[in-house]
Amino acid sequence: MFFAGLSMGVGMYDTVFAYTSPGRAHPQPCFLMPLDNETTGFLQASDGTALFYREWRHHQPGGAIVLVHGLGEHGGRYAELAGLFHDAGLSVRIHDHRGHGQSGGVRGSLRSDADFLTDLKLVFDDFAQQCDATPFLFGHSLGGLVAARFATGGLSKVRGLLLSSPALAIRMTGFQKVLLALTTRIAPGLAVPTSLPAQLVSHDVEVVQAYRRDALNHGKVAARVVNFMLAAQVQVQRDAATFTLPLLLQIAGDDAFVDPQGSRSFFAAVPQVDKKLYCYDDAYHEIFNESKERRLRAQGDLRSWLASHLT
Repeated sequence: MFFAGLSMGVGMYDTVFAYTSPGRAHPQPCFLMPLDNETTGFLQASDGTALFYREWRHHQPGGAIVLVHGLGEHGGRYAELAGLFHDAGLSVRIHDHRGHGQSGGVRGSLRSDADFLTDLKLVFDDFAQQCDATPFLFGHSLGGLVAARFATGGLSKVRGLLLSSPALAIRMTGFQKVLLALTTRIAPGLAVPTSLPAQLVSHDVEVVQAYRRDALNHGKVAARVVNFMLAAQVQVQRDAATFTLPLLLQIAGDDAFVDPQGSRSFFAAVPQVDKKLYCYDDAYHEIFNESKERRLRAQGDLRSWLASHLT
């Protein structure tokens, strides 16, 4: 495994909200069901790699949003979250990263360091044109890092940035750093097992079991991916001071996959224009796939933020 996270404390900003127990739940009585108007397709990246995408168009859209998934998973795991965004009045698109899901490419690897960003630009700009709108951008975990790098770097105009447990920092042992340096020199594109703890994805046992059974998930990562992440983390923190678009950060306090301190540092550096951070102290990494009460808290905060930014 190249990296693992560590749970951290709560920041001290006026726009930070922390939940220390599952006692406070928003009044939504049940989870959203996947939508029945999903359409799928492929876009071709500049190197010929086929990028699979799903989208859910709204018949009376108040905007659009592009979602970016995490390492080793795929866009099919986001149907429920897509339903939440769709209910808020947004058309939604998510693609499978190259090397993931139904997209082409070597599992867990990249051809070049910029692939995640150039692929996202293709998907994002195409959707913006199709919808005749500037989309919001949402990212989870690795996808949160990719989304943050994309938005703060101004690769395309975005309406706002929403991040869920983003990989803005990771913890690496000395051995992992030596292994990374070695594989970078010898075989940077070779994907190796991550050994990330699937049981710490969520407190919901059914979610964990489904995650493990999902044939489209994989547990591999190449040195080139890790090096992209490390470089992107540095650049995102550098660009934070000039980022003034609406920002929503929702992070897990008990995260075994990423280091939440990266999110707090990023949030602190972003100007106090329109930003909000929620920390769910007892939640695992996938806050939108958590146990029911935890999931409802995260969903409710997201709905409230959307309501205030879609008026």
